Amino acid sequence: MPLDIAPLIAPEHTGLVVFECQEGVIGEQSHLPGLAAAVREGDVVTRIAGLISGARRAGARIFYCTLVRRPDGVGAAFNTPLERRLHEARPHGTQIVDMGPVVSPLAPQPEDVVVARAHGLTGFHESGLDDYLRNTGVRTLVLVGVSLNIGIVGTAIEAVNRGYSVVVPVDCVASDPDAYAREVLQHSVRPIAWLVGSTEVLDAWLG
Repeated sequence: MPLDIAPLIAPEHTGLVVFECQEGVIGEQSHLPGLAAAVREGDVVTRIAGLISGARRAGARIFYCTLVRRPDGVGAAFNTPLERRLHEARPHGTQIVDMGPVVSPLAPQPEDVVVARAHGLTGFHESGLDDYLRNTGVRTLVLVGVSLNIGIVGTAIEAVNRGYSVVVPVDCVASDPDAYAREVLQHSVRPIAWLVGSTEVLDAWLG
């Protein structure tokens, strides 16, 4: 039988987690142009904005996970090919790649929780996210943003390891290349998270 998603994502125990939807990631000045293009072509920002609006109306709390590093680069690790490539491609005279603020259509409000991490690749790493979720009674994460290559998959695994349930709206995530999204959702995300459409989430929240 199809899962009735409504009890799993009841607003009183659900957090909408918006992952790395920052200007330097998916905006016009993205340091990852292939990923930014996939987000634009899939109209992902518009769909996430719809979920944010629905969460506010339903009373589900919203959490933002961002990557923020010291401008002088002190303490930054370049221990992965991705980080090394971004570092080497940085503008002349800068010490670190700045991922910037959350893109304006998804901008957080004062009542939202923004957790910034300085190290690592996933949402729970040294960010305080777990404490915020537990202390606000969250048991289920609706996880959106980028990317399916690393951050979404890793954060979903970390959430499950900590006892949370995870729901991933498939039209609110993206990968580079875009064709990879279907494969990773089918073979890596589906065994650990419930895959739904954003309209299913909104229907459950708003009736």
